[in-house]
Amino acid sequence: MKWSIPEKVIERGRTYLNEGRVLSVTPDPANKVWHAVVLGSEEYLVDLDATAKEEDYCQCPYWEEHHYCKHTVAVELFLRQQGKTRFMSSMEQPVKSKFSTAEMFTNGFAKLKLPAAEGTAIPLRLQFNIDAIETNPYHKELAVFGISLKVGQRGTTRNYIVKNIYKFLQAYSEQKKILINKQHSFLIEPQAFTPDVNEALTVLWGMAQTQQLMGQTGILVNGKLDKKYLLVPIGWGQKLLEMLGKLGATFGYDEKKLSPILFSDAALPLAFSVKKDKKQFVLAVEKDYDQVFNYYHWGIIDEKIHPLSSCQQEIYLTLDQLLKRIEKKEIPYAKKELSVLFKQVLPLLRQIGEVNIATEVYQYISDEDLAISFILRKKKGQIAVELQFSYGDAIFSSNVANNMVKENQPEVLRDYQKEDRARHLLQQQGYEENEAGFVKNLPTGSDLYYFFTRELPTLQQLGTVKLGKKLRELYLDAHKIEPEVKVDSDGSWLDVHFDISGIGEKEIDNILRSLLNQDAFYTLTNGQILSLETPEFQETSAVLQKLRQTKSQDGVIKMPLNQGLVLQDQLKAANVSFSDDFTQMVKDLTHPENYPAQLPAGLNADLRPYQVTGFRWLKMLSHYQFGGILADEMGLGKTLQTIAYLLSEKQADATKTTLIVAPASLTFNWLAELKKFAPSLKAAVVGGNKQERMNCLAQDVDIYITSYASLRQDIDLYRELSLDQLILDEAQMVKNAATKTAKALRSLVIPHRFALSGTPIENNLEELWSLFEMIMPGFFPSQQRYRQLSAEQIAQMIKPFVLRRDKATVLKDLPEKLETNYYSALTEDQKKIYLAYLRQMREEISQMDAAAFKKNRISILAGLTRLRQICCDPKLFIDDYEGTSGKLEQVKDLIQAAKENGRRVLLFSQFTGMLTIIEEELAKLGYESFYLRGSTPPKNRIEMVNAFNQGEKDVFLISLKAGGTGLNLTGADTVILYDLWWNPAVEEQAAGRAHRIGQEKVVEVWRMIAEGTIEERMNALQQDKRELFQKVIQGNETQLQQLTEADIRMILSAGE
Repeated sequence: MKWSIPEKVIERGRTYLNEGRVLSVTPDPANKVWHAVVLGSEEYLVDLDATAKEEDYCQCPYWEEHHYCKHTVAVELFLRQQGKTRFMSSMEQPVKSKFSTAEMFTNGFAKLKLPAAEGTAIPLRLQFNIDAIETNPYHKELAVFGISLKVGQRGTTRNYIVKNIYKFLQAYSEQKKILINKQHSFLIEPQAFTPDVNEALTVLWGMAQTQQLMGQTGILVNGKLDKKYLLVPIGWGQKLLEMLGKLGATFGYDEKKLSPILFSDAALPLAFSVKKDKKQFVLAVEKDYDQVFNYYHWGIIDEKIHPLSSCQQEIYLTLDQLLKRIEKKEIPYAKKELSVLFKQVLPLLRQIGEVNIATEVYQYISDEDLAISFILRKKKGQIAVELQFSYGDAIFSSNVANNMVKENQPEVLRDYQKEDRARHLLQQQGYEENEAGFVKNLPTGSDLYYFFTRELPTLQQLGTVKLGKKLRELYLDAHKIEPEVKVDSDGSWLDVHFDISGIGEKEIDNILRSLLNQDAFYTLTNGQILSLETPEFQETSAVLQKLRQTKSQDGVIKMPLNQGLVLQDQLKAANVSFSDDFTQMVKDLTHPENYPAQLPAGLNADLRPYQVTGFRWLKMLSHYQFGGILADEMGLGKTLQTIAYLLSEKQADATKTTLIVAPASLTFNWLAELKKFAPSLKAAVVGGNKQERMNCLAQDVDIYITSYASLRQDIDLYRELSLDQLILDEAQMVKNAATKTAKALRSLVIPHRFALSGTPIENNLEELWSLFEMIMPGFFPSQQRYRQLSAEQIAQMIKPFVLRRDKATVLKDLPEKLETNYYSALTEDQKKIYLAYLRQMREEISQMDAAAFKKNRISILAGLTRLRQICCDPKLFIDDYEGTSGKLEQVKDLIQAAKENGRRVLLFSQFTGMLTIIEEELAKLGYESFYLRGSTPPKNRIEMVNAFNQGEKDVFLISLKAGGTGLNLTGADTVILYDLWWNPAVEEQAAGRAHRIGQEKVVEVWRMIAEGTIEERMNALQQDKRELFQKVIQGNETQLQQLTEADIRMILSAGE
């Protein structure tokens, strides 16, 4: 038993034991506790700790306050009477109970009373009191607020103090009866109070629970915990007092009472005065707070509570402490102290009260705004600073000899705080104070630059800065030395001139290098500092950065002339002047249709308006020694426009010689077109064996025509020729920069170069880089840097040098082209073979990671080709296949229908074996056909084309690769694409053989697709591949991807 339990409590416990009030005691070995029931004013459950800690528990109110009671004592005495102690053994047996188990269980709930039935509540009234409770007897301002209650029955006059507010609020929440004192208890429930009191009690109960959770009940009063109080949270002060004030609460502080409780909205309730008193001046506190409460930010004056801001409270507490220290509310000031009073003290007091200054005081003071001046001079390798403080006509200098103050001057109210800030600022900048002001060593290099550009502007934020002549001359005024940028064209180069007035050309190069390095300043040879951070020089720096040049000579940067339009676009926002020649060049590049070039005499053709523009565009680019890509859609007459240009150039200079490089299938086509449209030009096809080709090159002709393969073989011969112009037809043939043919072409030195291609980009942007390296070497940066350019940047760069028109725009009278997809089903035999191959490919690829996929890419593509062949006809690689092909049967039906409707057909396939099968099947149907293979000699090709265009035979079979470019087959009005190709540009070229100038019928393009196979996915991929060309060449906003791993996996997912 605890030694601290009072003897009287022990005696009461013994009485309970003797009266048999210990009803049961049960051991709980697992939890080391005795469970007991003791009968008091009601039955209480008691837990007696069976360890040395003696942490007992009882349900009675007395135990909650003291943590011991007569009930716990009675249980321990009961155990002793039974020959036991509270310390329990593991084999402890229950002590015999006076009650059955059921009775004990039921009695255990006896304390938990059910709420009283409605209508039985006794009306009660509550009196709320708020008291300021001192936490420090020497500092009343540190008081906290406590809420206490008195309760009484309505209709009577007597109220009773609630000694434990937490218990009261808990009883309210549980609608229980509470014992107020030995004689009185009340049932505390909402029906007993008015609605506004219930609202207040609900708020207080929430606060009480929070404080209980934090281990706080009651407030320490004079060193003793008083549980009648509930602490008012700081943030709830005004809200609680206003709410309880409406219920008649009183607020007690310092033996005073406020009722009603009123809050003031007056901002400045205090009052101060300044008066003249004989030879001194007096600051007096005229009106002060009765009491201030720091925690709640309140002050009380005139029986009203005034909320204080944090700043106001800090000022007032300082004032209060000072007043207590001097023990009076009047503070005398001498005349010389008025500056401190008016500039430092009164501005603070005005934030908490009204300040009244007697009129007579003003005649003794001069109150002018402070103006600070920093006067800096260069003296013997140092910077000397004189600091001047001006108040109207009065000047106070750091050099006392320079002070200017009139006799009988009223007391100048000096702003000592701001003056000190100026001194401190100089000290921060490294100056040391002496008898005349401040000094530091004269900085050099970057420190001198930062002195002018950082230090002086910092001083200017506080006052005026004045520099002596010697110091001022160290810094050049960049606004008076404005740089100029001029752009001029000089032959095949652009000259970008940089000029800086007052600075020699040799130093200009150094300044430009500093600008490229993004230096902040430049030190001239005479030691002067030139800032490069001015807007004018930053604009020049931006020009240099855009030019991406690092070398200049005498202030001039040379650039290739073909960069002119890019340069003009980059510099259009800068302050740059352009020469007349440069301006005219930009105008011509932007509007080639206005270039003054006349069509040559002797041209046997009437050019359409857009073809005239193409001719002028070629002439304009040639004039400025540029190259270009004529990228008109197939069928718009790129050949004719080029012939017009070549004839014009030859008439202007009879010595010019041209080399035309084209696919072998088109070399004789070029020869025929030249004879037709420009018979005056002597042209020869360089073909045959080596000796024949050498003999041909020895001829005196105007134009040599050769194939890409022949050129590669004879490149040494062509290097020895004096050639003026190079024409690359179907230039996409050399789109790969790494091929021998592309390298050979790049090795030729020919002044004027043009490429013809309806599809200059087929797969990726690097193809464009390859073409421009052949027609305008150096136009694009290196491949590595080129890859970093966006499609938009590339499109902007090439815009003047790529001319692209489509049929829909320039040929309003050209019959339309209708495209239709025809879907065929695989036959059962086909399907079995297809699914077997597809399943095998999927299984192999599913096991591959990216590295393995890349390594096996060729075999994967070969597998895709097998699947495509199966879609066409399994006979293409299975010799003993005896089944049929769904697509072959469909194409025979389509050709028969076309024949019956008077249509003439071009049929393309990538697989020559398929064309042979179709040729045989058509022969069985009685249809004659031409078959153009890759091995067909060029002369025979022209003969076959002419014959078909004149009406011979019904069908023209062409290998997609062999005849997809350059041929004019307007005799056909139906194009059948028997199998799909990865690149849509190849199919577009094929369709363009019929849909071109001279076509008078609507051209139908029939695309044959095996349903449910990879051909469906290929068709979707083609749509994606059209987008790069549109973006870069035609300016649309979509993006292309090359045939990637993801593409292949997507294609193989067909049918899933």
